[in-house]
Amino acid sequence: MRTMALLMIGIDEAGFGPMLGPLCVGMSAFLIEGWEEGDQKPCLWERLAAGVSRDAGDKRGRVAFADSKELKLPNKSGVGGTVKRHPLTHLERGVWAAVTNRDGGSSPESDSALHELLGAKLRGHVWYEGEALSLPVSGSAAQMGIAANLMAGAMKDAGVRIAATRCRVMDEREFNGIVRDAGNKGEVCIAALADHLRFVLKLMEKHPGAAVRIACDKLGGRDAYAPVLERLLPGWECVILEQNGERSNYEMKRRVKDKDQPTRNALPLGGGFRISFQAEAEQEHLPVALASMIAKYVRELAMVRFNRYWSGRMPELKPTAGYTLDARRWLADASKVVTKEEKAAMVRRA
Repeated sequence: MRTMALLMIGIDEAGFGPMLGPLCVGMSAFLIEGWEEGDQKPCLWERLAAGVSRDAGDKRGRVAFADSKELKLPNKSGVGGTVKRHPLTHLERGVWAAVTNRDGGSSPESDSALHELLGAKLRGHVWYEGEALSLPVSGSAAQMGIAANLMAGAMKDAGVRIAATRCRVMDEREFNGIVRDAGNKGEVCIAALADHLRFVLKLMEKHPGAAVRIACDKLGGRDAYAPVLERLLPGWECVILEQNGERSNYEMKRRVKDKDQPTRNALPLGGGFRISFQAEAEQEHLPVALASMIAKYVRELAMVRFNRYWSGRMPELKPTAGYTLDARRWLADASKVVTKEEKAAMVRRA
């Protein structure tokens, strides 16, 4: 059986449902050396088991990678609502370890430095401006360094590298503009997917000869993605391998436009990639779990900036995570300081 390098890429979102705050769509890419071509689903949790776990409470202290909803701790816990551990403890540890160990990565000392490492742009509204937030927020840099070193050792022994980590941030103005123009909330996630796919094509150029597998959560909840993929990637043909309510798998092949080819749209044997969409993909693919964590971490830090700004205008205002029920409470509480124009700009459509 032929062995080669494999790029395993995961894409997932955080913040699709809330009324306030940005939508964030994360991406991570792992490069696996010595992959056997017939192994369609190599398990990175198993390959990196020396330093990685699915469980935040791992007794060996390994770095946890799982669905961000499982790793994010409640904002209040314990007797009397006291916080025992910072809500971002597990999310931050995993994201920090990943971005520190990725190709060309480093330890982010602030949220602005993190945005630069992830290619994220938090912009468009005054409530996201101001002084950068110092990182980490849940522990010390030394503790994060220990986690990063633990993961680095596991990856070195397993022949695995982190080729990229990214996050596409869609602020409220961009979100509402896409919904208005498309008439479809799901198109916001598709716009972020397009951005990530363009990056993947550049990543493929850096790793010629590597097989590419992309796993995504069901962005927007649809089942049929073939027309979407061909729209996002002109010059590529989408071959449906499987398409149903559980998962949708496709093979993307680049069309050849060469006079020496027998037909204008003849397809080359190589140079393509496979992409799949499935619900709860983060349970099956570590890169998707990391993408989910990146998206959630970036969004949570954005909401820290949001609440910092508005508490500066109204000190007694209680913070919000932006989800619908609490967002309505927050908007009612903040009605004395939020203008009609500001409310129209911050409340997301649909």
